[in-house]
Amino acid sequence: MSGEHGLTVEPYQVFFENEYVRLVNATIRRDAMAPPYTPASPRTVAIDFNDRGRASYLEGTPPEQQSHADKAIRELRVELKSASRAESTPLDAIRLQPWRFKVEFENDHVRIVRLRFEAHEQGIMVHHPPRVLATITEVAVKLKFADGHTDQRGAPAGVAAWLEAETLQTENARDEPLEVVLIEPK
Repeated sequence: MSGEHGLTVEPYQVFFENEYVRLVNATIRRDAMAPPYTPASPRTVAIDFNDRGRASYLEGTPPEQQSHADKAIRELRVELKSASRAESTPLDAIRLQPWRFKVEFENDHVRIVRLRFEAHEQGIMVHHPPRVLATITEVAVKLKFADGHTDQRGAPAGVAAWLEAETLQTENARDEPLEVVLIEPK
Protein backbone atom coordinates (compact mmCIF):
# COMPACT_ATOMS: atom_id res chain seq x y z
CA MET A 1 0.00 0.00 0.00
CA SER A 2 1.25 3.43 -0.87
CA GLY A 3 1.49 6.23 1.71
CA GLU A 4 -1.08 8.33 -0.15
CA HIS A 5 -4.46 8.69 1.57
CA GLY A 6 -7.60 7.65 -0.23
CA LEU A 7 -6.14 4.34 -1.39
CA THR A 8 -7.82 1.08 -0.52
CA VAL A 9 -6.48 -2.43 -0.06
CA GLU A 10 -9.46 -4.54 0.96
CA PRO A 11 -10.32 -4.63 3.82
CA TYR A 12 -8.37 -1.45 4.69
CA GLN A 13 -9.21 2.07 3.56
CA VAL A 14 -6.78 4.90 4.29
CA PHE A 15 -8.92 8.04 4.36
CA PHE A 16 -6.60 10.60 5.94
CA GLU A 17 -2.89 10.98 6.56
CA ASN A 18 -0.67 13.77 7.81
CA GLU A 19 2.72 13.93 9.51
CA TYR A 20 1.20 12.81 12.85
CA VAL A 21 -1.34 10.08 12.05
CA ARG A 22 -2.75 7.81 9.38
CA LEU A 23 -6.49 7.06 9.69
CA VAL A 24 -7.62 3.68 8.38
CA ASN A 25 -11.03 2.03 8.31
CA ALA A 26 -10.63 -1.73 8.81
CA THR A 27 -13.55 -4.01 7.96
CA ILE A 28 -12.77 -7.74 8.12
CA ARG A 29 -15.36 -10.49 7.85
CA ARG A 30 -15.52 -13.16 10.53
CA ASP A 31 -13.18 -16.09 9.81
CA ALA A 32 -11.48 -14.15 7.01
CA MET A 33 -7.72 -13.86 6.75
CA ALA A 34 -6.72 -10.25 6.26
CA PRO A 35 -4.34 -9.50 3.37
CA PRO A 36 -0.87 -8.16 4.14
CA TYR A 37 -0.90 -4.56 5.27
CA THR A 38 1.97 -2.42 6.51
CA PRO A 39 0.90 0.21 9.04
CA ALA A 40 2.57 3.63 9.04
CA SER A 41 3.67 2.94 12.62
CA PRO A 42 3.87 -0.01 15.03
CA ARG A 43 1.83 2.12 17.50
CA THR A 44 -1.90 2.14 16.79
CA VAL A 45 -5.12 3.07 18.57
CA ALA A 46 -8.00 0.86 17.44
CA ILE A 47 -11.58 1.99 18.05
CA ASP A 48 -13.93 -1.00 17.88
CA PHE A 49 -17.31 0.13 16.50
CA ASN A 50 -18.72 -3.37 17.19
CA ASP A 51 -18.04 -2.83 20.90
CA ARG A 52 -19.56 0.64 21.57
CA GLY A 53 -16.38 2.44 20.59
CA ARG A 54 -13.97 0.60 22.89
CA ALA A 55 -10.52 2.07 22.30
CA SER A 56 -7.34 0.00 22.60
CA TYR A 57 -3.68 0.89 22.28
CA LEU A 58 -1.70 -1.68 20.26
CA GLU A 59 1.99 -2.09 19.51
CA GLY A 60 3.28 -4.47 16.85
CA THR A 61 1.41 -6.62 14.34
CA PRO A 62 -2.39 -6.21 14.15
CA PRO A 63 -4.05 -9.33 15.59
CA GLU A 64 -6.03 -10.24 12.45
CA GLN A 65 -2.75 -10.75 10.55
CA GLN A 66 -1.61 -13.33 13.10
CA SER A 67 -4.59 -15.67 12.48
CA HIS A 68 -8.17 -15.80 11.24
CA ALA A 69 -10.45 -13.31 12.99
CA ASP A 70 -12.92 -15.10 15.30
CA LYS A 71 -15.35 -12.20 14.92
CA ALA A 72 -16.01 -9.52 12.35
CA ILE A 73 -13.81 -6.46 12.74
CA ARG A 74 -15.17 -2.95 12.15
CA GLU A 75 -12.58 -0.52 13.44
CA LEU A 76 -11.03 2.85 13.00
CA ARG A 77 -7.25 2.56 13.23
CA VAL A 78 -5.25 5.62 14.22
CA GLU A 79 -1.64 4.86 13.34
CA LEU A 80 0.56 7.17 15.44
CA LYS A 81 3.41 8.46 13.27
CA SER A 82 4.93 11.32 15.30
CA ALA A 83 4.29 13.65 18.21
CA SER A 84 2.01 16.63 17.63
CA ARG A 85 2.65 20.24 18.60
CA ALA A 86 0.65 19.91 21.82
CA GLU A 87 1.39 22.52 24.44
CA SER A 88 0.50 22.64 28.12
CA THR A 89 -2.36 25.01 28.86
CA PRO A 90 -4.34 26.13 31.93
CA LEU A 91 -7.53 25.32 29.96
CA ASP A 92 -6.74 21.58 29.70
CA ALA A 93 -10.13 19.87 29.34
CA ILE A 94 -9.13 16.83 31.43
CA ARG A 95 -8.00 18.97 34.35
CA LEU A 96 -11.04 21.29 34.22
CA GLN A 97 -13.81 18.72 33.63
CA PRO A 98 -12.53 15.23 34.54
CA TRP A 99 -16.09 13.88 34.89
CA ARG A 100 -16.79 14.76 31.25
CA PHE A 101 -13.34 14.09 29.71
CA LYS A 102 -12.20 10.67 30.97
CA VAL A 103 -8.69 9.49 30.18
CA GLU A 104 -8.99 5.84 29.12
CA PHE A 105 -5.30 5.32 28.35
CA GLU A 106 -2.14 7.39 28.36
CA ASN A 107 1.53 6.71 27.68
CA ASP A 108 4.49 8.53 26.10
CA HIS A 109 2.91 8.28 22.61
CA VAL A 110 -0.80 9.01 23.04
CA ARG A 111 -3.62 10.07 25.31
CA ILE A 112 -7.04 8.48 24.64
CA VAL A 113 -9.96 10.46 26.06
CA ARG A 114 -13.68 9.61 26.09
CA LEU A 115 -15.93 12.67 26.04
CA ARG A 116 -19.63 12.60 26.90
CA PHE A 117 -22.29 15.32 27.00
CA GLU A 118 -25.87 14.69 28.08
CA ALA A 119 -28.74 16.02 25.94
CA HIS A 120 -28.44 19.82 25.48
CA GLU A 121 -25.65 19.97 28.06
CA GLN A 122 -23.09 22.77 27.72
CA GLY A 123 -19.46 22.65 28.78
CA ILE A 124 -17.03 25.39 29.70
CA MET A 125 -14.27 26.94 27.59
CA VAL A 126 -11.46 24.35 27.26
CA HIS A 127 -8.40 23.80 25.08
CA HIS A 128 -7.89 20.71 22.93
CA PRO A 129 -4.50 19.85 21.43
CA PRO A 130 -4.25 18.54 17.84
CA ARG A 131 -6.24 15.30 17.79
CA VAL A 132 -8.37 12.72 16.04
CA LEU A 133 -12.05 12.89 16.98
CA ALA A 134 -14.05 9.66 16.43
CA THR A 135 -17.83 9.78 16.84
CA ILE A 136 -19.38 6.98 18.87
CA THR A 137 -22.87 8.47 18.70
CA GLU A 138 -24.37 10.88 16.20
CA VAL A 139 -23.02 14.37 16.90
CA ALA A 140 -24.60 17.81 16.54
CA VAL A 141 -22.91 20.57 18.51
CA LYS A 142 -22.89 24.33 18.89
CA LEU A 143 -19.41 25.73 19.41
CA LYS A 144 -18.17 29.04 20.77
CA PHE A 145 -14.48 29.75 20.25
CA ALA A 146 -12.06 31.77 22.39
CA ASP A 147 -12.13 34.64 19.87
CA GLY A 148 -15.95 34.84 20.17
CA HIS A 149 -16.99 33.35 16.83
CA THR A 150 -19.47 30.48 16.76
CA ASP A 151 -20.03 27.43 14.59
CA GLN A 152 -22.20 24.35 14.37
CA ARG A 153 -20.81 20.93 13.50
CA GLY A 154 -22.34 17.53 13.07
CA ALA A 155 -21.46 13.98 12.04
CA PRO A 156 -23.01 10.52 12.06
CA ALA A 157 -21.79 7.81 14.44
CA GLY A 158 -18.73 5.87 13.33
CA VAL A 159 -16.67 8.53 11.55
CA ALA A 160 -13.42 10.29 12.38
CA ALA A 161 -11.49 13.43 11.49
CA TRP A 162 -8.23 15.16 12.34
CA LEU A 163 -8.70 18.47 14.18
CA GLU A 164 -6.04 21.07 14.87
CA ALA A 165 -5.65 22.63 18.33
CA GLU A 166 -8.72 24.61 19.41
CA THR A 167 -9.97 26.52 22.44
CA LEU A 168 -13.75 26.27 22.54
CA GLN A 169 -16.95 25.76 24.48
CA THR A 170 -19.22 22.92 23.34
CA GLU A 171 -22.97 22.48 23.65
CA ASN A 172 -24.71 19.24 22.68
CA ALA A 173 -27.51 20.33 20.30
CA ARG A 174 -29.25 16.92 20.36
CA ASP A 175 -32.00 15.44 22.51
CA GLU A 176 -29.74 12.44 23.22
CA PRO A 177 -26.29 12.05 24.80
CA LEU A 178 -23.22 12.68 22.70
CA GLU A 179 -20.12 10.49 22.95
CA VAL A 180 -16.79 10.76 21.13
CA VAL A 181 -13.27 9.44 21.56
CA LEU A 182 -10.30 11.82 21.25
CA ILE A 183 -6.88 10.43 20.28
CA GLU A 184 -4.13 12.94 21.09
CA PRO A 185 -0.66 12.06 19.70
CA LYS A 186 2.16 13.05 22.07
